[in-house]
Amino acid sequence: MNRLEIRALARSLAPLPEESLPGFLLRLAYRLERSPARIGALCGLSTMHHRLPADYLLTLPPQPANALAEAARLSSAEAHSLTLAGLGLTSTYTPLHTTRLDQGRNHAAARRRWAINLSSRFCPRCLAGDGSPVQNTFGSAWKLRWHLPVVFACSKHSMLLSSTCPKCDNLPNRPPGTERSGLLMQRAAVGLHPAQCRHPLLGRRSTTAETRYCGARIDQSSGNSPMMTPEDLDRVIALQLRIDHNLFPTPSQHAKNDPHFFLDLVAIAHLIKFSWPLGAPLVRSAHLSSLIDSHATTIARQLDQPLSPGPRPSSPWPAPDRPAQCAALLAAAAELLSHRDEGDAEFRDRIQPLARTAFERLPPNQAAGFRRMDFSSVLARALARKNNGFYHAGGHRGSKLRAPSRECLFGIEHVPAMLPTAWSDAHFTELRERLGTITGWNTRHLRRATSLKLVEMAAGGTWPECAETLGTPWTTAQQSLKILKRVLGPMDSWAEFDRAVERIAYALDSDTNRIDYANRRRTLSSWHLSDAAWNELCDGFRAFKGGPTSPSPTTATALLWAQVTQGDYLHSPVLHALRDSGRDTTPVVASVNQIVRATCHSRGERALLAARLDHYASRLARACDHAHGTQLVTDSLIAEQLT
Repeated sequence: MNRLEIRALARSLAPLPEESLPGFLLRLAYRLERSPARIGALCGLSTMHHRLPADYLLTLPPQPANALAEAARLSSAEAHSLTLAGLGLTSTYTPLHTTRLDQGRNHAAARRRWAINLSSRFCPRCLAGDGSPVQNTFGSAWKLRWHLPVVFACSKHSMLLSSTCPKCDNLPNRPPGTERSGLLMQRAAVGLHPAQCRHPLLGRRSTTAETRYCGARIDQSSGNSPMMTPEDLDRVIALQLRIDHNLFPTPSQHAKNDPHFFLDLVAIAHLIKFSWPLGAPLVRSAHLSSLIDSHATTIARQLDQPLSPGPRPSSPWPAPDRPAQCAALLAAAAELLSHRDEGDAEFRDRIQPLARTAFERLPPNQAAGFRRMDFSSVLARALARKNNGFYHAGGHRGSKLRAPSRECLFGIEHVPAMLPTAWSDAHFTELRERLGTITGWNTRHLRRATSLKLVEMAAGGTWPECAETLGTPWTTAQQSLKILKRVLGPMDSWAEFDRAVERIAYALDSDTNRIDYANRRRTLSSWHLSDAAWNELCDGFRAFKGGPTSPSPTTATALLWAQVTQGDYLHSPVLHALRDSGRDTTPVVASVNQIVRATCHSRGERALLAARLDHYASRLARACDHAHGTQLVTDSLIAEQLT
C-alpha cells in the first residue's frame, strides 16, 4: 500500500505494557473482525503477498512505523514500543546487538545465537488478563520478553512459561513445512481470539476458523511443562528474577550490570550441552539433570555420529523449545558461572574438561566459531587452550584469543623484551635448583620467554603476537620456546616456571615506579651515539687497534640500546639498519661480544669501556624517561641527567 493511502482505522486499541507487535495485531484484528494480514496491510506493514516481515519484531523502519502510528492512532513512541528495540532490549540483551531478521537464514542464525524466538513462549495467567473489560474481550498482551530464549518463567506468577498448545502440542508461531518465517503464522485466519491456537489441523479444509484451526484457548490452561519440585522451582525463579533485572535494569543498576552476563551464560550452556553428560555432576538437582538429559542426549548422540549423505540434522545450537529444559540448562550454567570468584585457576579447572569434550564433538568450523564468540575476559581465559604454559598459537599468525591471561595492574609497556637479569636472579632460584646446572645461553632464552609470558598476562594473544609487541622476531621467539621446552619439558618444570612468572607479575603489580620500556624503545628507535659522546667515553684509553672488531660508536649504540630497553642487542635499530642496507653485521656483533666477555673478566680497556657504558646507560635511561613525545635524545638532554 502506498504511503499516501494510509488512513486511520475506524477503531483501534491502546498498546498494553510490554506488548509485542504480533500480539497487538492479533488483538486489533480480533476487534475489527479482520485477518491479521488485512490489518497489517491497512497499517502499511505488509510487503509482497501480504507478508508481515519477521524483522518488524526487532525494530520498525521509519516508514512502516509512521504508517502504523497513523493507521492505529498511536504516537511514534507507542509504535516503536511494540518492538524489542523500542522496549530497549537490544541494548540490555547482548545477543540481540548484531541480529538481523530480514531473511529466513538470518532468523536461523539468530536462533543459534539465542538472540530471539519467533514463536513466543507464554504465561497462561498473564494472557488471561487483569479482569478489565478490554482485556476480557480482546485478550491481554503477548509480551516481548517471551520472545527471548533466556526468559523461561513468569516471575510475577512464579511459574514456568508454556511453549506449546495444551491441545495439539504445537508451537504457537512456528511455520509448518517450508513456509518462510514471518511475524505471524496463519495471518489470513479471521475470527480467532488472540489467545487461541492458530495451528492448522492437518486434513481439514473447512472454511471456518473454528474447524480449520486447533482453536484451543491457551489462556485457560495451566501449561504443560513438566512439574518441578518446590526447591527446583524456587531456584529457577530466582535465576529468572536475576535475568529480568539484567533485561530491565533501573538507571542505578544499568551501570553496575555485567555486559557479558548473557554472553557468558549462553556460552556455558552450550558447553554443558555439547559435553553432556560430562557436566551432570555439576547440576544440583537430579530432576534438573534429567531435564537437561532429555534435551542434550539427542544432541550429543547427533554430534558423535559421523557425517553421512542425506538430509542435514537439525542445528544443535538453538535454545531448547521447552521452557523447563531451558530453565534447567541455564540454571546449571549459572551455577558453573558462579565459580568465577574462586580465581582463574579454579574456574579454568572446572571449564576445561567441558570445553575439551565439546570441541572434540563439534565439527572444526563450529568449534572455531565458538572460540570466536564474545566472552568476558574471565571466561575467555578459562576457555583458552594452552601449550606448555602459553596460549595455543594455532600457527605462527592469527590470534585465537585476545583476553589477558591474568588481571594485571601493569601494562605491556612495562615489559622489556628480555627479562632483566636482576629479576631473573630474584625469582628463578627455585627453578634453577630444580633443573640443576643451567647455562647462560639457556638463561637468555628463559628471560625472553618470560617477557613473552608477561605480555600475554597483561594483554592476551598468542606468543607470536606477544613477540611482535616487544619487537622480537617471531622466529627468535619460537627458537627460545623450543629451547625452553627442551629444558623444562623432561623434568615437568612448567608449573614452577608459571609460579616464578606469577611472582614476577605480582612484583610488577606492586611496583609504583614501573619503567615504561615501550617509551624507551620508541625514543631510541632512531637514536645513534654521537661522535662527541663516543670520544668522551674513550677519553684516556690507548687507541684501539682499529681492526674490524674494534669498539666503535655503532658497537656502543647497540650495547646502550640493549641496556636501556632491556632488549637483545641483535635486534637493536642500529643493527637492523645495517642489515637493511645490505652491510655485514658480523664485525659489530663480534665487537659487542668482546666487550660483554671483558665485563665478565673485569680486566682490560674493554672492561673499563663497559663500565663507562653502564654509567652512560643510566644517564641515557633517565633522559628517555624525561623525554616528551617524539623528542630526540640529544647529548645536552643526557647531560641534564648527571647527578
